[in-house]
Amino acid sequence: MPLRTLSSALVGPGLGWSRDFCNFHVDKGYAGRAPRADLLAWLAERRLDAAGCVAMMTAVPLAHLALEEADAGERTVLAAVTAGVGNAVDITAPVQGDPRLVAGTINLLVFIDGHLGDGALVNAALSASEAKVRALDACGVRDPHAGTPATGTSTDCLAIAATQRGAPTPYAGSGTRLGRAIGGAVFRAIRTSLAAAEEGAR
Repeated sequence: MPLRTLSSALVGPGLGWSRDFCNFHVDKGYAGRAPRADLLAWLAERRLDAAGCVAMMTAVPLAHLALEEADAGERTVLAAVTAGVGNAVDITAPVQGDPRLVAGTINLLVFIDGHLGDGALVNAALSASEAKVRALDACGVRDPHAGTPATGTSTDCLAIAATQRGAPTPYAGSGTRLGRAIGGAVFRAIRTSLAAAEEGAR
């Protein structure tokens, strides 16, 4: 069934309806100059209609995908995360002299079995983003260029997808059970994915 989606992905951006959610693995040396075209080609190879897809890419091994569920009463949440922080960035740090552009990505897919208005989808994106920052802080991730706590990477991608079943809600922020469920699931999933990457590097 199609899900109501808010996404920052190159394929399936903005508000829409999506059936397929794809997270393609690329080599760490990937330097595609047309990443959207590459994503579209990979979808076509799999006979997936790009009009109904959200597609992201990551250099994180897909074996490090973390899945975390959370219960919000009438609504449930599933966070699917691949997290790499080789390009950790503090978004508040000065950009002058920063040589980094790409590499290292945190891809967040948050699935909600619930009915969210457009404002609630934005709320959910805020809740997931706040949880991401908390997870990075808990893991001690820092921006190596600025020397300050990291808030993400320069290529992070986020999608919120809701089934639109049940009673509609206009809210999904930290003042709601749903927002807290999103935050908890994303927090745990990022930490789990980063721990898998650290274990794999040993």
